[in-house]
Parts: sequence; C-alpha cells; structure tokens
Amino acid sequence: MTMKTNKLCFKLILFLLCQIGYVVYAQEINLQSTQKFPINISTSVEVFRDSSAKLTLEQVKQKPFLKSPKDHFIFPYSDDVFWVRFTLKNNLPTNKNWFFVWSNPLVEQLDFYISDSTQKNFSHTQQKLITSKRDKALIDQDPRFPFELNPHQTKIVYVKLSSKRGHYCSLYIHTNDSFYQTRINDYSRQSFSNGLVFFRLFLVLILSIFIIRDIAFKLYSFHTVLKTLAYWGLMNILGPIISDNPDIAKKIDFICYNSITMGSALFILFTLARKKLPIWHTYIIYSVIFFTLFVDTMVCITYQWYWLKAGLYTIILSSLYFIGLYAYCIIKQIPISKYYAIPFILGLISYFLINVRLLGWIEFKPLFDIATLLFVAEIFVFVFFLGRIFKVEERNKLIAEQKLTFNIEQNNRLKELDNLKTTFFTNISHELRTPLTLITGPFQQLAEKYPSERLIPLIQRNTDRLLTLINQLLDISKLEAGQMRPEISEQNITKYFRTLTSSFTSLAESRGIKFEIEFDKKDTYGYIDKDKTDKIITNLLSNAFKFTPIDGSVKISTKFDTSEQLMIVEVSDTGIGIEPEKLSKIFDRFFQVDDSHNRRFEGTGIGLALVKELVEVLKGQITVKSQKNIGTTFTTKLPIDFATWKEYIIENADNLISEKTNFTNNNSEKINSAGGTCIENDNILLVVDDNEDIRTYIRSIFEKEYKIVEAVNGKDGVEKARTQIPDIIISDLMMPEMDGFEFCKILKADEKTSHIPIVMLTAKANVESRIEGFQLGADDYLTKPFNSHEMQARVKNLLVIREKLKKYYQQSEKTEVIEAEIKINLIDERFIQKVRETIDANLANSQFSIEQLADEVSLSTTQLRRKIKALSNLTIVEFIRLYRLEKAAHLLSQNAGNVSEIAFNVGFDSLSYFAKVFQETYGVLPSDYRSVTVK
Repeated sequence: MTMKTNKLCFKLILFLLCQIGYVVYAQEINLQSTQKFPINISTSVEVFRDSSAKLTLEQVKQKPFLKSPKDHFIFPYSDDVFWVRFTLKNNLPTNKNWFFVWSNPLVEQLDFYISDSTQKNFSHTQQKLITSKRDKALIDQDPRFPFELNPHQTKIVYVKLSSKRGHYCSLYIHTNDSFYQTRINDYSRQSFSNGLVFFRLFLVLILSIFIIRDIAFKLYSFHTVLKTLAYWGLMNILGPIISDNPDIAKKIDFICYNSITMGSALFILFTLARKKLPIWHTYIIYSVIFFTLFVDTMVCITYQWYWLKAGLYTIILSSLYFIGLYAYCIIKQIPISKYYAIPFILGLISYFLINVRLLGWIEFKPLFDIATLLFVAEIFVFVFFLGRIFKVEERNKLIAEQKLTFNIEQNNRLKELDNLKTTFFTNISHELRTPLTLITGPFQQLAEKYPSERLIPLIQRNTDRLLTLINQLLDISKLEAGQMRPEISEQNITKYFRTLTSSFTSLAESRGIKFEIEFDKKDTYGYIDKDKTDKIITNLLSNAFKFTPIDGSVKISTKFDTSEQLMIVEVSDTGIGIEPEKLSKIFDRFFQVDDSHNRRFEGTGIGLALVKELVEVLKGQITVKSQKNIGTTFTTKLPIDFATWKEYIIENADNLISEKTNFTNNNSEKINSAGGTCIENDNILLVVDDNEDIRTYIRSIFEKEYKIVEAVNGKDGVEKARTQIPDIIISDLMMPEMDGFEFCKILKADEKTSHIPIVMLTAKANVESRIEGFQLGADDYLTKPFNSHEMQARVKNLLVIREKLKKYYQQSEKTEVIEAEIKINLIDERFIQKVRETIDANLANSQFSIEQLADEVSLSTTQLRRKIKALSNLTIVEFIRLYRLEKAAHLLSQNAGNVSEIAFNVGFDSLSYFAKVFQETYGVLPSDYRSVTVK
C-alpha cells in the first residue's frame, strides 16, 4: 500500500506543477545594455490558439499558453485568433521608449495589450491593415507599437492576431535608435528594389508598345506588369494606396499577388505549350487560368481563409508545374525562347520560395534572402538579354521586308502569267465551241437512234463536261470585258434550291458521302439571277464533293437575314481542307489547292475564280474558313431585295403569281417545315451486300421501278436505312462487320425502320437459318442462286401486304378483316399510336408544325415523312388533316358544338377550307354530316 500511495502522490504533485505552469507567466525577457538591438524575442514568448475567436483578455489569461520553440512563427490559414504573451523587464538605466515590431506587413489586425507597473491593468491599442499611421508610400511597413518601459520596470504584454491569412513572422523589440535606424535601412533597401521594379516596368511597356512587336515579348511584358502588382501586393503597398477601407484593401492585395499565376500561365501557353507540347498541357494551363480567376472572384465575394489558401496552393503547384515544363523541354531539347525563359524561370523560383514557407514545407531561415536575390537576378538577366532581343527583332524585320519585296515581285509575275493564261484559254474556248457544237448535234441523233448502246452515257457525260469547261472560260472572258450583267427575276428561292441540290443526291450516294440539305424557311421569295446562282452553287458543291473522302459529309444550308435582305448560303465539307497559307490564293485563277497526287479527279482551277467574280457581279460576298484535314466552309451572302435589283429585273418566265396565289390559299393549314414540302415520290430500294456484282445485278432488276441505294455491309446498311427510310430492303446474310441476322434484328427493333420489309438473301439453304431469319423479323427469304422473276414476285407480294397495312393505319377504327390478313408489327402500332396522341395533344393548335411532331416522336422530318408514307400512304400533312377530320366527324356525330366551334377545336382556322376538305373526305358538308349522323 505504501508504494502505491507514493506513486499516487507523485502523479498528483506532477499534475499540480503542470497546472501551475499554465498560469504563471513566461520567463522574463530582460532588456540589457549588453544586447544588440533590435532583438528577436520569438523564442521567449508563449502562444495560445483561440479556436472560438471570441475570448476576451481576461478569459485568455486563464488559458494554457505554449512556449514558442523557434525564432519565427508560422500561423496557418484559419478563422482562429492567436494570442502571444511575454514579459519584459527593462534593465537599462536610461532607455524608457521602446517599439514592438511584428515583421509581416500583411497582417489584417493586431491588438496590443500592455500592463501598467502593477501588472493588473492593461492598456489596449488596435492596429488594422489600414490606420492613420499607415503612410501611403511605396514602402512596406511592418505593424509596430510604441510603448514606455521605465528602467527596472516589468510589464506583461499580450498581442492578439486576427487574420484569415497565413503568416510567417518574427517579433522584435527595438529601442528608439534601433527602430529609426532600421527604418532608414528599410527605406534604402526598398527604394533600390522599387527603383529596379519601376525601371523594368517602364522599360518593357515602352518597348512592347512602340518598338518590339514579338508576341513573346508582349506576353512577357504583361507578365511583368502582373509581377509588379504582385510585389506591391505582397508588401501591402497597393491596397492601402487604392483604398482606405481595410476590407477592400486586403482584397486588392490578395488579387495582386494571386493573379501573377494567370500571367505565368498565359506566357507559357502562347510561347511554349500550344506549339511544342502535347495538347493536354494546354488544358492544364487553361484550368490554372480559370481556377485563378475563380479564386479571385470568390475572395471578392466572400473573404474566407480557405479561398486564400486555395490561392496559395495554386501559386505553389502551378510554379512547380511551369518549372517542370521548362526542365522537360531542356531534357528533350525542345526549343525555348531562352532570352525570356531564363528570367521567367528565375522569377518563378523566387515567387515559389516566398510563398512555400507559409505552408511550413521549407523553414530554411535565409529563404527570403534567396528569393530576393533571385528577384534581383531576374531583372538584371532580363536587361542583359535585351541586347540579344533587339538583334533578333531587327533580323526578323529585315527578313520580313525581304519576303515582302519578293512576294510583290512574285505576285507581279504571277499576275502577268495569269493574264496570259486567261487570254489564251478565252481565245481557244471560242474556237472549240464550233466543233463541239458539230459533235453534240449529230451525237444526239445517234443517241435517239441507238438508245440501248452502253457507250452513249459515257460520251454524253464527257461532252457535257467539255461544254461546261468552255462555258466557264467564256464567262471569265465576259467578266474581264465587263459585259456580264445580272439578269434578275423573282423566284421561290426555297423551291429553287431544292431542285438545284437534288441533282447532287445521287452523286453523294455513289461516292459514299453523306449529303445534308438545310433550309431556313418553308417558302421564301426574292430576287436572284438563277443562271449565275446555279454556277456559284454548283461549283461550290462540286468542289466539296471533289475533296471529300468516302464516309465524309457535305452540307449546304440556306438562311435569310430579313433585316439586311440577304440570302446566306453555306457549303461545308469534311474533306482534306486548305492550308492557312493557301487560303488567300484559292480564288486566284488556275490555282490548285491540292497537288496532283491528292486529287481524286481532274480540275481546271478556274471554278472558284469564276465563283468569286460571279458573287461580285451579284453584289455579294464570299468567305472561306478551313482547317487542314478537318474541312472547309464557304459562306456566300447575296442580296435578294427589290431595291437592290430593281434596275436589273427581267420578265419572269416562271408563273410566280399563280404559284404564290395557290400558296396563300392553302396557307390556312400551316405546317411550317422544309421537310414537309420536300416530298419525293420515288420508291427506295436498299440493297445490302458486300459483293459489288450482286448489288449491280439487283440494281439492273429494279432500277426502272425504284431508286436504288447500296450498302456494302450490315453496319453501312443500318446507317443508310435510318437516314433514307427505304420502302423495301434486300440484304445478304453473310457479310463482314455485321451480318444479315444482326442487321435485321437492329432494324426491326428500331422505331424508325421497324415497318420496312426485308428480303434476306443467303447461300445457306438449311431450315434452321431460315427459321432464325424469320424469328428476327425478316419478311421473306431467298436462297442463292435466285431467279430475277422470283425476286420481283416476292418483292411485289411484300408491297401488296404493305398496301393493306397502309389502309389499316389510315383509319382510326380498325377493320378486323384487314388485321387478320396482315402481320401487325407492335413497334409500328405503338409508333402510330404515339403520333396520334401527339396530334391529339395539339389538336386545337393550327400552328402545330411537322418539326414539332418530328421532335415529339424523336425523328427527323425526312424520317418521319417516309415512315408515315410507308405505313399509311399519306403525307404527314394528309395524315394530320385526316386525323383532324376524323375527330371533327366524331364531334359532329356527338353534337358537341356548332360547326365553327368544332372546326376551330380540331385546328382549322378557315371555316370555308374546313368545309371543303370535309366534303372531299366524307362526301357531305359538315352540317349535313351532323344531320345524317344525328338522325
């Protein structure tokens, strides 16, 4: 028991001693004559962290303080308040005036408490970032507190730090003499630093604005401006100069020293990353820029410690990343602009060292001195390199002048040569036109006499081609002679473009190129020169197809700027593109964009030149944008208003008055859709086979009755089936990439294509394969070798069934007889039901358009048109109208209102038009229909 009692007493005494140690004051700091002032008292003070940030001095006195082990403090980024406590005893016989200095100018608020001689009462002095004592000068000023401490007197001091920023600092005690001597030294040192900063800033701004045009120098100048602001922000100089409000001043300081990251990123981005490093480096640098801007914005909105710390991490990590980039370039021997890179790297390292110590990663005492030395070295190295930069700039100017002189001479030679070429070809084209006329006349007679001769189309194509080339040369001759005059007539421009572009559809299919046509409005009337517009659009489209590879795409879109009365036509492709240095020459005559081994077929080099001059004749503009191996876009703007062309209008051969009258009369039923008016009556047959001979053979069987679309395998067939929506498909079974089974399965499960009959061809004659094909949705099966007459009969039978299906879907009330005769596809049934429900939801909306209907059922207008046509043998307009009439008939039979109300309720704005179409459909007027059904 004695041993246990002794241990317990020992622990109790140790605990009491520890508690006593918490409340007793730190060991006194004796100020003696043997000391050299100022003295660093950081190791002789105690620190307490107030996490509540609400404790008063009286409460803090009772709290446990911890002794500082180092000659400096690193206070973290937080909302906490830190208290520093120490005791001073003056052993000097004469000095009584002293200064306490906090060696960090970025502190937000300090409260200084010093006791009287009794050590019981405390006087309080508060110093914020901006005070009346803070001079508005380009010199940093550490917070300082003057106080009196008489000889042989002892006082207790508390210092309260309230700051969201992280701080690296030390505490110093000065005598009067040492304080003012230190201030003189600070003024001398910072005057030298500010002199260097001003000199560099002035130098780079003058040179970049008036002398040096190099983009790298301009970016370095911008970086220098941000670096200067960062220097003044770190010294708490710029904020107090701009604003007397402490809250605004501290935000200004932060933005100044944080935004240097953005300047560094921009310099790296435009001088190194975009040309010489992988693309992901560019994305990283953009991320640094955006995050820096984001942090700056958040600090302005809500000044919180975590945003301040985020800015610090951005500075440190981005500096490491940028330094690493230059190290990588040096190792890989990637060229860098060394006259800018060396001072830039020195500045990065300097700024990195200044900021990294706030995280406590590096606490090496001379760190700030090293950073300062690198800062000064950066300025001197840059000035030293200015001579080299001037020499490079002069050399570049000399080279540019030589190139300009050479280009002028070369252009003059090319112009002379161009004139010679034009004169020669213009003259010879006139001579060629006579014999060509004598060739084409007799040839037409032979073509009529021997229509089955296979060589006829070949000869016809090439004579047409030759005539086109000669006409182009003659057009150029007229343009040069100033004899070409616009011949303007009023046209339905939308209809005109549909006709013009439709001739390129088969060309696109034969070359495996996706051809998109996009119109801005349903019908637009304007004044154009059809002949010249034909030549412009045809040349642009021909050029697009010429340089677009298989599986590429060509698109033409037409828009109308009503405010400026302009027609805007864009022709774009995904072809080989044009190199930037060649863009300015593409409208020159005989200039070939592609070299001989790239061209897929011959070209003269006069097409685009002709286009350019024709556009100018039509008072328009043409521009081109292109990227190598990505594609090219030509944009043509042509005026179409009466005021522009009133002097050039000729008699219009098209009976537009009648056309416009019909258009107006039918406008009561508004279905505003380009796709709804562009209805093709051609039946489409899709042939899917990897064997070209089989495809050719099938084409020969059906080409008189169908528009034939070919696909080389199942994958290609799916894409073309979805875009073309054919009436029937003949597909092989065994194909690469995707076989016939998978092809059939995909189409029958797709709402867009589920209705299309599929005839499967295969050499596999076993029952199992046939059963599998039928289970996957194939409508018929033919084995190879097949008889052409049998294939025609099978296709005809499928279309007969399809006609019955169309009758089935034309009516709301289903006929059980028809339903029993045909095989109803549940996907098609759901689709039609979905379409009817959509129309029903918009029944009273007379403005309900085809585009809206297509969007609701998730199809394009073309896909919707062909799907509805295939299922019901009606156009979309007819389908909607028939459904509305059926609803009207039902309402009339139910006596659900008068005729006018019912007409409006089912979406007819015009009562006369409603009566007309109702009578056409049901054989009686709506009022009579009501009388009959009610009876």
